[in-house]
Amino acid sequence: MFWEDFRELVPATKNYIYLNHAALSPTPLPVLYETFRYLYEVSKSGTIADNEEQKDELFHIRKNISNLIKADPLEISLIPNTSFGINEVAHGLEYDDKSNVVTDSLEFPATVYPFLKIKKLEKRIVNASPYDIEDKIIENIDENTKIVSISHVSFNSGVRIDVQKIVTKAKKVGALVLLDIIQSAGAIKINVKDLGIDFAVAGGYKWLMSPQGSGFMYIRKGLLEDPPFYGWKSAKNYLDFDPTKFELEKGPRRIEIGTIDIAANLGLSKSAEIISSHEDEIEKRVLQLSAYAIDLAEDKKFEVITPKEKRAGIVVIKVKKPKEIASRLAQRNIIVSPRGEGIRISTHFYNTEEEIEKTINSISQEVS
Repeated sequence: MFWEDFRELVPATKNYIYLNHAALSPTPLPVLYETFRYLYEVSKSGTIADNEEQKDELFHIRKNISNLIKADPLEISLIPNTSFGINEVAHGLEYDDKSNVVTDSLEFPATVYPFLKIKKLEKRIVNASPYDIEDKIIENIDENTKIVSISHVSFNSGVRIDVQKIVTKAKKVGALVLLDIIQSAGAIKINVKDLGIDFAVAGGYKWLMSPQGSGFMYIRKGLLEDPPFYGWKSAKNYLDFDPTKFELEKGPRRIEIGTIDIAANLGLSKSAEIISSHEDEIEKRVLQLSAYAIDLAEDKKFEVITPKEKRAGIVVIKVKKPKEIASRLAQRNIIVSPRGEGIRISTHFYNTEEEIEKTINSISQEVS
């Protein structure tokens, strides 16, 4: 099976039970090799290698990413991290004195903080739980809502929200929807067109198993045509190097204001190619393993914060002193994270049931 073969390409499996993909994934060998290939070519021939890689405006990278989320390649911009992309949206929109942004208390700060900088924008940070998050958000969307900024999967509860339910309400009042997909892309299938969202942002180093510094931004056609920040690569004829003339690039490069990490994004491209080619098996396996983790935890009488019917790859088990327990698990070479009120287990498709069993048993031993 694909997942068993892929497991052999992840060196971390030789030394650890690694269930921490919601934090940072170990780099699989095909991704590492693609990153190294470019760096080695540059070491041999410098600008010749770089010019060759970029001769198609990195369309080959955009295409692999667009296949992953079912977008048009020209709707994909390459960015260094999620925070950069959310800032592009937050500062690229126009607001009036009545405008508000709706977000929620389960968000990672990157989804919220960029909007705090905009003084005249009303910030509606809804107090929500994993069980009522959609209803709470919808209750706060009104005719003055400019944008809804939310995560597809919550980093600290594991809940996967019903995006389309929120989009339906947003569209009725003319609001835009920005979706942080860093905790879903690579774990579950995503179709940005079916979801109906306007923007999607993700770094590549979590479930996409790519180097830090890689990331992408989906911008629906017709939006953010004039971005908030300009750099040398924002110019249509950027290779003229003429500071006295400027014409804005109309394609996805308009967002990429400077030199990006080519090597890291080539790694992301390779990962997107692999994952999109096996997306059905990957999603099925991720959901099976997260369900298995929930079942085992409940068998051990743990309170599971993550709703089983609204899960992706993250499972959060409520415990006291989660930081101490996570540290002691690491001493046993079991890698998880303390998040929110408990221990966050994030199982990718190549993990095994035996690894999950050992982890849940070890947590049980630590709290006894």
